[in-house]
Amino acid sequence: MRGADEDIGLQLTAIPNLSLPDLLEQWRALGFGEAPRLPLPLVKRLLAQLVQEQTYGGLSASAMRKLDAAAYVDESGIAVGSSSPSASSKHSACPTGAHPSPTFSSSPPVPRRPSRPSPPLRQVTLATGTRLVREWNGRTISVDVVGDGFVWNDVRYRSLSEIARTVTGTRWSGPRFFGIAGRG
Repeated sequence: MRGADEDIGLQLTAIPNLSLPDLLEQWRALGFGEAPRLPLPLVKRLLAQLVQEQTYGGLSASAMRKLDAAAYVDESGIAVGSSSPSASSKHSACPTGAHPSPTFSSSPPVPRRPSRPSPPLRQVTLATGTRLVREWNGRTISVDVVGDGFVWNDVRYRSLSEIARTVTGTRWSGPRFFGIAGRG
């Protein structure tokens, strides 16, 4: 295996110094077909990636499905979040020593997928007697949960957000400040 690593190392170090005709010849010699019409620095990076994929294998089928799902555009030209029925058959994990020829199109860029709303914050119930500890700017903030609120520095507060605002001087989500709120 050491010989393969040295060989790929030599190939990769030679790529930045290749002229355009040599780069195109190298591209074809490695079996990738016709090189795409892209800026030279990009073609060099792409060739380096393909050489590595040819030697070590490409992305897993799972990663390819995720990329397909992110890039799928429906008939109306709108990017959607689920892949097309044929998308999973389009790509497969590349076994060592084999790589499909990359395909490039001159079609317009894929529109961005509409962002999905973030999942709601999960509710966390804190039992009376719980102590929340957070370090902020070199000070340790220790808050006790009591039946009808929270106690910090012997002062009772109705919410963690009030404490976070007092500590930082800016508006904070108290549960986020103390690390007890998360998504999903």
